[in-house]
Amino acid sequence: MVDPAYITALIRESYTRIAPHVMDTRLLFDQASQSWLKCEHEQTTGSFKWRGALSKLSRVPQGASIVTASTGNHGLAVATAAKRFGLHAKIFLPGYASPGKIAKLKALGADLVFVDGDSLSAELEAKAFAKTHQLIWVSPYNDEEVIAGQGTIGLELTENLEAIGRIYVTVGGGGLISGIASWLKTNSPQTEIIGCQPAFSPEMYLSVQSGKVVTAPDAQPTLSDGSAGPLEEDSITFPICAQLIDRFMLITESEIEEAIRYAWQNFQLTIEGAAGVALASALKDQNRHPENTSVVVLCGGNIDPELHRQITSGA
Repeated sequence: MVDPAYITALIRESYTRIAPHVMDTRLLFDQASQSWLKCEHEQTTGSFKWRGALSKLSRVPQGASIVTASTGNHGLAVATAAKRFGLHAKIFLPGYASPGKIAKLKALGADLVFVDGDSLSAELEAKAFAKTHQLIWVSPYNDEEVIAGQGTIGLELTENLEAIGRIYVTVGGGGLISGIASWLKTNSPQTEIIGCQPAFSPEMYLSVQSGKVVTAPDAQPTLSDGSAGPLEEDSITFPICAQLIDRFMLITESEIEEAIRYAWQNFQLTIEGAAGVALASALKDQNRHPENTSVVVLCGGNIDPELHRQITSGA
């Protein structure tokens, strides 16, 4: 069993350390879903990943070399934090990483290594490289310090909102929801934790259903590229998700598109596919109770501008 109180203690310590570098992102109320939108897509580097990168890298000695793997947002956060703390970053990416995210990583001066296969392939190759060359490995999610950094979102929510009834969080490797759920189940035990995944890549959902880490046999490319792909077999996020997520919702590609369009048309918010998964879940949830406070974590906004234009214009 996972002890949420232990992770909560790490979150408190992490927030003390990283607070000078992070934004307490704003909350907007959406009438249609009766939910508060936590605008992490407006965070430094355009996603929640900034928190985990700061939490981990703030403990690394200046001048050290680090290795990580990412479809984009984690890599962008790590590259930016590495530059801030005087570290050298080498980032392994799967070939399907978005061109916009790749361009940003190059501009930050990170060394990029492209790997055939999915995000897990990139993670395993990067991890092996770090071990061989005795470099510091920074997991996108399979690390207590990274999870603690992401969990600071939960801390901010309980400081700004009362009696949170439910929260919708997109799940990829599970670092974000592991941190937030640990904090909320300790400090707001009545909160329902809803894990949101694209139907084309529901690895955590299938793993929890199976009682062990599995891959999606029919996985397909998804607009939610930031949450796509399998997770490591030994990931510490799996038992946390299995214990703390109350239910999952699977979202279609058309629903993700509609959520991206909805955020733009109603709030002029530019969100990426992974954020659209959580928003779409809140908009379609038939178990929602208007009298209870709901929260949607808009986890990122790093979407290709042309893709965003096509979606929002209906092209």
